[in-house]
Amino acid sequence: MRDARPDLRLAGLGGPLMARAGVRIVADTVSHAGMGFVNTISHLGEWTGAFRQAVAEFNRETPDVFVPIDNPGFNLRLARLARRRGIPVCYYVSPQVWAWLPGRIRRIARLVTRMMVLLPFEKPLYDELGVDCHYVGHPVLDYQSATPIDEEFVTALGGPDGPAVGLLPGSRSQEVLHTFPIICDAACRIRERRPETVFHVAAASRDDIPEIRAALRQRGLDAQVHMGRTADIMKGSRLCLTVSGTATLETAYYRTAMVVVYRTSRWARLPARYLLRVPHICLVNIIAGREVVPEFLKFDDDAAPVAEAAMRLLADDRAREQCRAGLDEVMRALGPSGSCARAAAAVLDCMEQPWTS
Repeated sequence: MRDARPDLRLAGLGGPLMARAGVRIVADTVSHAGMGFVNTISHLGEWTGAFRQAVAEFNRETPDVFVPIDNPGFNLRLARLARRRGIPVCYYVSPQVWAWLPGRIRRIARLVTRMMVLLPFEKPLYDELGVDCHYVGHPVLDYQSATPIDEEFVTALGGPDGPAVGLLPGSRSQEVLHTFPIICDAACRIRERRPETVFHVAAASRDDIPEIRAALRQRGLDAQVHMGRTADIMKGSRLCLTVSGTATLETAYYRTAMVVVYRTSRWARLPARYLLRVPHICLVNIIAGREVVPEFLKFDDDAAPVAEAAMRLLADDRAREQCRAGLDEVMRALGPSGSCARAAAAVLDCMEQPWTS
């Protein structure tokens, strides 16, 4: 947006990456970002403070456009306030109404001026309700293509006699705490049957490294922990064990086979049965409309099925190639690249339109 309009003044809720992009940070919402009801309650004070600061910013100077990004529990409240004040709401990254609580889409439709969606099947949902909806594509194609790859490191990932397996604990601390231990347990089972396997952990944050090392040490699992090497590990591994989320699309970008795990609490089993509206939890499988990669929604700590699925992909070249072919299909469905430029253009155009509240 600033490339197209250098005169723009941007204020927002976010963190250091947004600040480096030229946004004046009104409140830090990165340090307490996360998923789930428990996380939200534990940081309720911070979110309340951020909301008040956003309202104060609206009062200080009315923005020409408000751009909420995902996070519907927080952003839809701000969107309601913005619409009451006649501020156009250009919503980026649709809440996953196709996955759970689909009735939310009607409330969203009333509050947004324009919706920008990342996934191809999301646009028809909003078109049916008469929402001005733009399919801008997924930014994974933009930022992964711009990520430098250390080919020498990639080549050296595997051992002399065995394959490299990437362990991706995710970017949220709760994923490191709750899902990564299952990934470690699965890796231990793989090591028992294939001791030549080399494991590499891609840490997303230095703050998570002590917890990652503790999980490895507790299980006696020999694995190298890397910071800033996520793309290299995704590309160079024969297989990745990864948490559910955007990491699955990032891994798919390199057509690397994977097994996906998401761990949630036992008490969530019953609500999930009634709230979930999709047969898959992994974005790759949701986009494909079938199980391209093995996925596991875990309500317990049993890593055996995860390890078995991983072993099949490691041992069976045909199964692994079928998986990679499915990933290629998914990435083609997300193309072409240029998502960020299209999203920026949609916001700038939204600023120029004579919207009525």
